[in-house]
Amino acid sequence: MKAPAISFARLAAFVAVAEAGTFTAAAERLNTTKSAVSQAVAVLERELGTQLLQRSTRRLAITEAGEAFLSDCRQLLAGAEAAMERARTGHAQPSGTLRLTSPQGSAGMVASWIATYSKRYPAMRVDYVPTDRKLDLIAEHFDLAIRVGPMADSGLRAVVLEELGLWTVAAASYLARHGTPRRPAELAGHEWIALSLLPAPWSIDFERGGRKVHVKLRGSISAASTDAVLQLVSQGAGISFFPSTADLRAEVEAGRLVRLFPGWASGRMFLYAAYPGNIAPPAKTRAFINLAKEAVRSAGSQGAAGV
Repeated sequence: MKAPAISFARLAAFVAVAEAGTFTAAAERLNTTKSAVSQAVAVLERELGTQLLQRSTRRLAITEAGEAFLSDCRQLLAGAEAAMERARTGHAQPSGTLRLTSPQGSAGMVASWIATYSKRYPAMRVDYVPTDRKLDLIAEHFDLAIRVGPMADSGLRAVVLEELGLWTVAAASYLARHGTPRRPAELAGHEWIALSLLPAPWSIDFERGGRKVHVKLRGSISAASTDAVLQLVSQGAGISFFPSTADLRAEVEAGRLVRLFPGWASGRMFLYAAYPGNIAPPAKTRAFINLAKEAVRSAGSQGAAGV
């Protein structure tokens, strides 16, 4: 008996239901009807001879067989999309909608990249969500995330845009009132503004010439937003540390913030672009990553010229 031909539409319907959680949400995602999605999944189950989804009046759950098949489906669909993208490469401009996210603290930088991207690719639409919540790019249907931190995202590909040191900074107004700490250990006697998103927001490690110092911090304010912590520090509410992005370097160079302990290292992070899948990203995503690389290189060269 001849095996049925592969239907990418039915595979896409199954993946959409598994990720969206309901037939209605999957239909909205695929711009079709609920009955069409339900029928596509039912036909796929008959072709496979196995049940992929458990259906009830209250909930929809993926079966063990469905979980195993879901991973294969994603790879097949990604491969098909990549093949089509390769066929289009060289004669088509990026088009469609780029769904993009980044931390709140980098919103100004990313917004400037989006402005350039829109001028360069006028056919593109951009849906930008700045948030300090770490979104699930696959489940929430994002094409790309600009992130700052260690690169430990399972299931995502990442492109490093810049390697960043961590700078401890304070406003001049705070230092005028409370004095300037000269050694890392003196931070224990100062007001620390903690970023509660970090695994250890109330401690920090420093290193210089092989010597390591672990400092336990104290303070009355914590916030789950890098942008909020930076605003608090800028207003003189306390001391904190941040990745040395171009925006932070500009604040220090302008004298609005003071960098403490420049001879000490306190870890490194990365400014990076992350995207779902195990293959090359589509043209719209690749174009934005390339533009971001250009912008970071340009900012770096301008900063070097000004030193």
